[in-house]
Amino acid sequence: MSGMYDQPPSSDVPESSMSAYPSVGRGRPMGRAVDPVGFLNAGEQRAREMQVEIETVKLLRQDVISCYRKEGVNHYQNCREYVDAYVAAISDPDLLNPKQRQGRIEKGG
Repeated sequence: MSGMYDQPPSSDVPESSMSAYPSVGRGRPMGRAVDPVGFLNAGEQRAREMQVEIETVKLLRQDVISCYRKEGVNHYQNCREYVDAYVAAISDPDLLNPKQRQGRIEKGG
């Protein structure tokens, strides 16, 4: 009828042309940052990236749950790819420890 429940075509999603802010450390052990604007922009970028990772894990978890409910007793064989993707996402050390992630970004690694 109206096509309201049809899947949207994937070509309608615009490609993102935004680039990440370069990582800017504080520059000094104590006191003000050398580049305060860059320091705040880099912190906001890290927060956005972390939120995207968290939402991705939530979506993967929902996929696993819906597959388990759909497959029933056969979920061990039929949901393997969903579980593997979920385990790979939550096993990422950057997701579990944001401070380690920040240190790795500031060092350039």
